[in-house]
Amino acid sequence: MYYIDGQFYQLGYKQKISFFVVSLIINSFGNGLSVATAMGSAPWTAGAANLSNLTGAPISLFLAFFATSVAFLNMWLAMHFNWPRLIGNIVFGMSFSLLVGVFANLFVSLDIRHLAWWWLLPIDIFAVWTIGVAISIYQRVNWILHPLDDLTNILRFDYFHGNASKAQMSNFAVAIGISAVCFPFSHQLVALGLGTVVSFLFQGRNIAWADRHIFKRLVHGDITGQA
Repeated sequence: MYYIDGQFYQLGYKQKISFFVVSLIINSFGNGLSVATAMGSAPWTAGAANLSNLTGAPISLFLAFFATSVAFLNMWLAMHFNWPRLIGNIVFGMSFSLLVGVFANLFVSLDIRHLAWWWLLPIDIFAVWTIGVAISIYQRVNWILHPLDDLTNILRFDYFHGNASKAQMSNFAVAIGISAVCFPFSHQLVALGLGTVVSFLFQGRNIAWADRHIFKRLVHGDITGQA
């Protein structure tokens, strides 16, 4: 919904599609860039990268698996089975998975990992920041969400009384656990670093900041997915 002059207005479909496309591209860009820097990715992307490193399968495959699995989990946590919401979750998850692979390959091909660490670190933190901005946008539009971000939305409003930080950290704890499970088998951790720490500790606050400052007239719609 949009808030203008003391009134709430429903977003039209053109507005929803525009916000969806913008946020999808920003999120995929941020995740792909963070993977390419090797300075630390968002925890779920890092989890997928470690599974990819362990098995040799593409990172997009594991991101797609996470998206599909969590889409069904969301229906259970929301205690309401909603076919449009489920399909939207999966469509977003699949699109996101493919685009992350595209952006990651693009930035790797540009050989940015050979930059000095004092360049890579701010680039990585910027990438993590863009992810939070994207999440803020499509959580407020609440039309089509990535399943993992829909999970954060459900946890935030149904289980943590609106606290974005607690919801995000609970979500991320599982993702970091996936990377930890991979380590005894691969003897290596990839895509984990300072950027992951920043994401784990501050992404919820980043989302809350973006709620107030990025498209600040855009407010959270009906959290049942019917906005």
